[in-house]
Amino acid sequence: MNDATPKSRIRLRPRIRWAGFLLAPTLIAYTSGCQDKPATEVEFPQVELGAFGDGARALLEERLEVARSRPHDAQALGRSAMALHAYEVFEPALELYRRAAAQSGTDFRWHYLRGLVASEFGRQAEAEEAFRTAAQLEAGETFVTLRLAAAVIEAGRPREALDLYEELAATQDDSMALQFGRGSALAGLGRYEDAVTALQRAASLGADYRPLYYQLALALRSIGRKEEAARFLALYQRMEPDYRPPFPDPLLRQVEELREGSYLHHLNRGIGLEAAGRLEDALREYSRALKVEPAQVHARVNLISVYSEMGRPEDAAESYRETLEVNSEIEEAHYNYGVMLSRLGNQGEAETAYRQALAVNPYSAHARLNLGDTLEQQGRTAEAREEFRQVLQVNPGHRLAHFRLGMSLFQQGERSEALTHLRRTVDIKDEETPQFLVVLARAERALGNHTEAVRHVAEARRIARQHDLTGILAILDREFPATQ
Repeated sequence: MNDATPKSRIRLRPRIRWAGFLLAPTLIAYTSGCQDKPATEVEFPQVELGAFGDGARALLEERLEVARSRPHDAQALGRSAMALHAYEVFEPALELYRRAAAQSGTDFRWHYLRGLVASEFGRQAEAEEAFRTAAQLEAGETFVTLRLAAAVIEAGRPREALDLYEELAATQDDSMALQFGRGSALAGLGRYEDAVTALQRAASLGADYRPLYYQLALALRSIGRKEEAARFLALYQRMEPDYRPPFPDPLLRQVEELREGSYLHHLNRGIGLEAAGRLEDALREYSRALKVEPAQVHARVNLISVYSEMGRPEDAAESYRETLEVNSEIEEAHYNYGVMLSRLGNQGEAETAYRQALAVNPYSAHARLNLGDTLEQQGRTAEAREEFRQVLQVNPGHRLAHFRLGMSLFQQGERSEALTHLRRTVDIKDEETPQFLVVLARAERALGNHTEAVRHVAEARRIARQHDLTGILAILDREFPATQ
């Protein structure tokens, strides 16, 4: 693989849970507060609450006890799911939201919250279905449609998302969230002039949303307005990370209000600092969080990734061991440790770590994609391809999975299917598209499809010039001189 091949940045990037969705112990057995209750005929998620602080444990015990005693009460089931959701106990929360939605029938809240948890748990198809159901049940709630549209963009269908935003625009007041979503969808369609107009309107309606500045900077750069782009990029870089949605979300706010204070305060700060690349400061905040709640594993999990990024593998391994002593069923702990081992070239142990992550969450696209990479590096090509296919079963639009599978198939001589997957990598037009177009052009040329190769090279040049990708342009000039 040469220098034009897109790198799997996910494979070497620590997975971080953003503010609003903090890591929490996976539930194993519910042993607190319900020993004297008679058994019900309905199987109930079993949880272990010993690792939580007093406030969190009391809340969880109370709500789980009520739900356990009223297994057909949608309100009781939903309220217990919200408590689990608040502390990122995703799998049982998702199951209880499903039950609440089934029992209530028409209460959009449980479908919507089910969508939020399904998304965090890597089940993007279910998340989109849940948001769509919620939007149908409660068509007047703008925040539901906005969330659905964002999920559609995430699924790689910007045209459909734009239609949703335009429908909202016809019936709702103008807002930053609406224009930000429209601009993002337009950019995904390559309509950068229109995207800039929408994003500038969004900035005029609410200028404190950090991702807006980044999206606007990219769109401006794509149409050659580089000085303006640099200004907005500088604003983006100066702002503190904020991972809330760009619209009021009353249901998510109800979930967030269930959390404890000081431990999560330090944890949230550490997450934001880590995202901003301020690793020493993030390390300090995670350490403070552990002083408040030494028995918690959330901060230890994130320390694995911080120490790995800082080049301190021994400390990362120690944080991993400490996490497992508290709870061995934490997907992110295994994932982050696997990332570090991949960095160190220890593919055999990295494989073990990724498999442990997948044992906890079989739907983790990151862990499965990385597992495929480690298998391929060990020469186990057929096994690697199966992992890439499984990623696509869960998320049919996963760009890197299409790329990795396409490259593997091409190298094995299965070129027709390989092209099918490689062509999917350029469905979305963004700053990374030229890299995929170069690879696709090489593949088309190797198969004698010269017209298609020339078309891909022209598009790669156009997008690379918009984004000042001089390295890609140099590769194109060197490898495809006749198309200049």
